Amino acid sequence: MLIKDFRQGRVFLASLDHGADIIGQIAYLADKKGIRTAVVSGIGALSRAELSCYDQAAHKYSSIRIDHPVELASLSGNISLLDEKAFVHAHAVLGDESGRTLAGHLTSGTIFAAEVCLQELLGLSLSRSADPVTGLNLWSEQK
Repeated sequence: MLIKDFRQGRVFLASLDHGADIIGQIAYLADKKGIRTAVVSGIGALSRAELSCYDQAAHKYSSIRIDHPVELASLSGNISLLDEKAFVHAHAVLGDESGRTLAGHLTSGTIFAAEVCLQELLGLSLSRSADPVTGLNLWSEQK
């Protein structure tokens, strides 16, 4: 178990750019503001999206492509470092016009309208590295 102690830093509310990729916009905001570790949440609407689900036995992601408009009912995740760059790890719940939902790891999404909150966490930066047990890039002790 890895446990780190942080204190609250700056809080940013941002309205993201129409037509841009939501993961890219969040990473850009983190880089622009010098955020190395944060909690992120958001709501809005996406023109299209891609979710994924991790196959724990095969150690690979399978994709769910959504090629129609959806509501971004909930986005939650975090920002840490992977190869010294801001890495956004986000999950989302997406809803269609009939109220059906899809959820999973948010790989990408074209923004129709999106608002996010980044809560910076101050302390030692969290970094990710390959975990041999899961096959994922997980938080690791900073060297």
